[in-house]
Amino acid sequence: MISADAPDMELVHTIRFGAPITGITVIDPVQPQLVVELAEGGAEIVDPLTGEHTPSEFRRRSGSAVRSVRIEDLTVRAEGTAIVVFHDREVITELTGHTTPVISLDVFPAAGGPLVASGSEGGSVRIWNPRTGQEVGRSRSTRVSVLVTFPGPDGRTRIASGGNTGRLRIWDPQLAAPPRTGLVSTRGFSDRVARQDLLDRGALVQALKQMLDPRDDDPPTVITVEGAWGSGKSTLLDMVKGELATPPAETPKGRRLTVAGADRRLWRWWHRQPVATKPKPRPLVVSFNPWRHQSSEQVWAGLAKAVTEAAETAIMPHQNARERYWFTRNAERVDRRHLQRQLWKRIFSPLLSLAGLAFGLSVLNALTNLKLGWAWWVTVGLASAGLLHTGLRYLFGRASAFLPGELFAGPVVSNAFAGTTTDPLIRDPYYNARAGYLYLVQHDVQALLEDLNVHGYQPILLIDDLDRCTPRTTAQVFEAINVFLSDDFPATRFVLGLDTTVVASHVDHAYKELADAKIVTHPDDPSPGWTFLRKLVQLPVRLPRTTADDIGQVLLSQLGPVRRDERTLTQPEHSSGGTLGGLPSLPEIEQEIVAIERHTEVRDHLRRRLSAQPEHSVREEKRLLNVWQFYLRVLSTVDVTQAGHLVAVAEIAVRWPAYLHRLRGGWQDLADAASSGAQRSPSSGSPIPIARPMRICASCCSTAMRKRLRGWPASCSER
Repeated sequence: MISADAPDMELVHTIRFGAPITGITVIDPVQPQLVVELAEGGAEIVDPLTGEHTPSEFRRRSGSAVRSVRIEDLTVRAEGTAIVVFHDREVITELTGHTTPVISLDVFPAAGGPLVASGSEGGSVRIWNPRTGQEVGRSRSTRVSVLVTFPGPDGRTRIASGGNTGRLRIWDPQLAAPPRTGLVSTRGFSDRVARQDLLDRGALVQALKQMLDPRDDDPPTVITVEGAWGSGKSTLLDMVKGELATPPAETPKGRRLTVAGADRRLWRWWHRQPVATKPKPRPLVVSFNPWRHQSSEQVWAGLAKAVTEAAETAIMPHQNARERYWFTRNAERVDRRHLQRQLWKRIFSPLLSLAGLAFGLSVLNALTNLKLGWAWWVTVGLASAGLLHTGLRYLFGRASAFLPGELFAGPVVSNAFAGTTTDPLIRDPYYNARAGYLYLVQHDVQALLEDLNVHGYQPILLIDDLDRCTPRTTAQVFEAINVFLSDDFPATRFVLGLDTTVVASHVDHAYKELADAKIVTHPDDPSPGWTFLRKLVQLPVRLPRTTADDIGQVLLSQLGPVRRDERTLTQPEHSSGGTLGGLPSLPEIEQEIVAIERHTEVRDHLRRRLSAQPEHSVREEKRLLNVWQFYLRVLSTVDVTQAGHLVAVAEIAVRWPAYLHRLRGGWQDLADAASSGAQRSPSSGSPIPIARPMRICASCCSTAMRKRLRGWPASCSER
């Protein structure tokens, strides 16, 4: 497609030689130098910026011009006066405009995507968009037998052409510069849960949300989300938590608990008023991670704390309500008479003590005739002020200011928050603590669950990382779940994230006597641990395996979008308004710097290597990307080829850490050992598939890495 308004290229230099030009070669892409080969056998080195040239001994093996080039997924070939563009061996367009046979082609890097430069024997130099068929630039009439493209000092691409006339011409098409590859911008990734659905598991989340609806009469009580290490269990549980989260009900702030209110509760048994109408049931999500706990006491303390914090947020979000609730609850389990006497002592004003001293002085004055008539007035004044101060404390003072803080912050006696009660005012007159720590904590949790049930909340406990716990901790969590499932406790639901193979092994280890006896209730189970899970779990949900199809979405989320312009393989209408074939013109855009992890070739290489992994895991992919970007920072490289080789280095470090000691002899030693086929896994005896990545990176990265670590510059030209 010929564009009538395609701009003429600017002729920068014309350099005359005494013989026809048969070849042009760019020998330094950073500071371009051109080697011009002449028909008489000589060669000249040309500086394209100044036009100066000097004789050279350089010879290229073949002086023939290039008639076919590859541009991403397209093949461009010169056929007579036309230029044919192929996609998967299918012709998609023909570029016509030359009136004489096209002799030479070259790729022309530009903003918006690579173009193709063409030169004809008796016509001109032209630039085409191979995807749209649009001509975006042409030179004045010139004879061309060979041409090349090279970057200019401002990053924009220039063209050098030569022909049988012996004239070398340097052209400036004045198109915007292509993006320049910059240093890596990624700083690694943590192992936290993902904030978006990278593996397209929204259907699973919605199904679990429906199954956990508290309005169902008899739903599954224990649900497991099962998957291997790094399969996304924690992320799925977090997504379920977000779907089930409901805002707390509107509750009045209420008045603060004063000394008078606390005194009334201590004086007589305080009966809570029953709720007239039970509200519509709502889920209350409680997250608990047993990985942080060891003994059974710690597991129950952590569980009680998690339930308590969730209950406080739901039914007593304000401080006044919390203090009133916990004081009323704890008053049932302490020595109320002793606590009441101590409360009265603490609210007495210190002015009453001064009034007592003044009264003694007044009595002494009356007995000894010291003539201190003002002593009685001072006594009366201090006594009046003290009584007034005490009355104000009693009527308006906050009770938590005069009583131990443990009474207003959570359950006492059982110390469910794993703390110790040190205040001597808190006594256990009925020896409740002797009933056992676990019994008291279970009583505290049961009371909370009953109150939540009264307010219309059904607790849903999300328990994660069971497969990371010790066998004893895993067993303690299951024992706690069995307590919750008893008839004494209000209805409570559980969603467990676990690796069934690991957890079943933990149960076998914790109940070793049962496992050694080989008592397996169900004939399909290999061990009692599996039978235990079968009896406990009503709905096992197995996560689908991560496949190679998910890698693209993970890379997009972690590294950002690839720097690739949207292009079409069909020919659009001619565009106007400062653009040529959909490409930015020079005044509109400056040269863009694209981080190396967003380069198309680098991203494709990452995708290929991650797809080749035998087991796909988001966590393992993050580890590989962390190692890869670290090596990029060590080398400070922007070379696309070297970045691809470093992917192999990172793959070796992540997949085969047990064999990294072989690197002491150098990359090549390990590559030779791997390629010989003698390296086999000690456990399975199967070959270790590291030969291919080792051969890829051995010649590239070892020298560069050593030089960089010693403070030397490292580039691909030094390999």
